Amino acid sequence: MVNLATFSHSNQEAKDFQTKKEDSILVKRTQSSIYTGWKARSIRPLMWLNIVWIALKIYRNPVKAWKNLHALIENWNKYRNKNHFVKNVKIGNRFYINQNAPGWPSQSFDRFIEHQILKSGVNGAPGIHTLILAITKKCGFQCEHCFEWNELNKPEKLSRADLKNIVDRFQELGISQVQFSGGEPLNRFNEIIYLLNNVKPGTDFWLYTSGYNLNAEKAKQLKRNGLTGVIISIDHYAATEHDRFRGVDKAWSHAQAAIRNALQEDLAVSLSCCVTRSFCTTENLDNYMQMANDAGVAFVQMLEPRSVGHYEGKDVGLTKEDIHILEEFYENYSQDPARKNYPILTYHSYHVRRAGCQGSAKDYVYVDTNGNVQSCPFCSKKWFSVLEDDLKSNLMKMKLIGCG
Repeated sequence: MVNLATFSHSNQEAKDFQTKKEDSILVKRTQSSIYTGWKARSIRPLMWLNIVWIALKIYRNPVKAWKNLHALIENWNKYRNKNHFVKNVKIGNRFYINQNAPGWPSQSFDRFIEHQILKSGVNGAPGIHTLILAITKKCGFQCEHCFEWNELNKPEKLSRADLKNIVDRFQELGISQVQFSGGEPLNRFNEIIYLLNNVKPGTDFWLYTSGYNLNAEKAKQLKRNGLTGVIISIDHYAATEHDRFRGVDKAWSHAQAAIRNALQEDLAVSLSCCVTRSFCTTENLDNYMQMANDAGVAFVQMLEPRSVGHYEGKDVGLTKEDIHILEEFYENYSQDPARKNYPILTYHSYHVRRAGCQGSAKDYVYVDTNGNVQSCPFCSKKWFSVLEDDLKSNLMKMKLIGCG
């Protein structure tokens, strides 16, 4: 647990952030380039040509293809919320619109678009594009918000063969992304390398991590074996506050090192923040984005706390005032040209309140450390066993019933 003596200095540390930036990572943005204005607009037509080609390939009829593309655009407009500001990030040879969509051009991008067209089309279709897979119960942290808290550090249920079987079954359904979660997934580093080397092409693989033990050599191996990116949890721009939230000393230092090592290997990097009531101020959110921008990462995602796991039975939900602050912050960094060079921001709950939850097999599902399929990481309802039950028919039932 973090030394409480350091906690008393956290307020002053936060005040000094803007001038001293002692807690920022200060890594030059070398792995990615933000494309806005005419650069972004020059890329989008090429993406859309690819999308039109996919629609024509699916329907083999220009009229049907147009009707379903129109439905796709209408569905996407629910998420844009009238936001016409165009921003892409280039990592390697691929362009990304956000961390939840594969970069273009790629086979995984084509599979993602195929799912979106079929899902949003006039006739609709079953299927998902993302699997969040918890591959381990092991973790040395004591994170305040951990949703797998009740399962941590128990004996593993999923073997290497089980993990391979799960990924194979979902790839047969045409998914375009797998996100490894936990526990701390790096505790099963060898299994991650095995999976990356023994799966079919056409799927992007991401890794959720606290950053613990993501050293330079492991980052190099992950990139060499096909990992797309890492989502590193950082819950405050001040080191002592992050350490307190994570329940261990030097959690911040581990995250810093992980970001540097991932950037060095040209892995896509996203920072993930659980926005608590005490953190939800405009000043804190602005400071966080400045820290992320200084770090040189491509993406940032904001999560709202839920009363599950370590938060079970606790009143941790954001207030209406908090939500207003967070939504205004999201709109500013997503739509204001003055902030065009900041990382691409994702705020899932913003879209859930406007277009509904996309879990429960609409876009994604979560498989927990026992192999149970859940609507999302924050929903404790176990629908079925991914290893024992029929996958396709059960996902269809999930999609029809929805969250609840």
